[in-house]
Amino acid sequence: MKVCRTCGQSNRDDAVYCASCGNALASETGTREERKVVTILFCDLVEFTSRFDRADPEDVRETLATYHRRVRREIERFGGTVEKFIGDAVMAVYGAPVAHEDDARRALLSALRIPPAIEELNQTNRDLPLAVRIGVETGVAVVSVGSETSDQGIAIGDVVNTASRLQGAAPIGGILVGEGTHRLTKDLFDYEPLDSVQVKGKAAP
Repeated sequence: MKVCRTCGQSNRDDAVYCASCGNALASETGTREERKVVTILFCDLVEFTSRFDRADPEDVRETLATYHRRVRREIERFGGTVEKFIGDAVMAVYGAPVAHEDDARRALLSALRIPPAIEELNQTNRDLPLAVRIGVETGVAVVSVGSETSDQGIAIGDVVNTASRLQGAAPIGGILVGEGTHRLTKDLFDYEPLDSVQVKGKAAP
C-alpha cells in the first residue's frame, strides 16, 4: 500500500494520486535535487470557511472535489503539474518535472481559464457559489527530480512563497502576476499595473 505523505491515507500500490486528498503519491525511485527556473500558480477559494459555515459537510466535500477536478484539468491542459491541494488552495508547478521553453505563458493560459471554469461550475451549483483568487510567479527553485514528489514537494524556494502571497493580494476573480512572470510574458498578454503591496515575509513591496 502507498501512504499519502500529505494526509496519511492508504492507497493501492498502483495509485498515482491519493484517493482522499488528490495529492501525487511518492514513487519508490530515487530522487535528486537541482536548481531550475519554474513558474508557480496558486489558486485559492475566497472566504471559503465563512461561505460554507452552515452548509452540509457532504455537499461541501463534493463541491471541493469538483472544484479540485476543474482546476486540475485547466492546469494539466497546458502542461502544469498539480503539486498539492491544501484544503481549498491549489498549488501548481510549470517547468518541473517536465520543462518547456514557455512555462510562464502556459501558467497564465491555465490561470485565465480557471475563473470561467469556476463560473461554469457555479451555473450547475448555485447553492454553494465559488470565487477564486490566483497568483503566479516565476523564479529559481530547488526541484526534486526522479519521483512524483519529495517529502517537501516538487519545488521549494522563495518563488513558491511569493506566488502564495500574490494570490492572497489578488482581486476576487482575478490574477496577480509577479515581476518574474511579467518580464517573460509582457509582450504576450495585456497587463494592468497595480499599486505595490506589502506582503508577509518580504522586506520591500
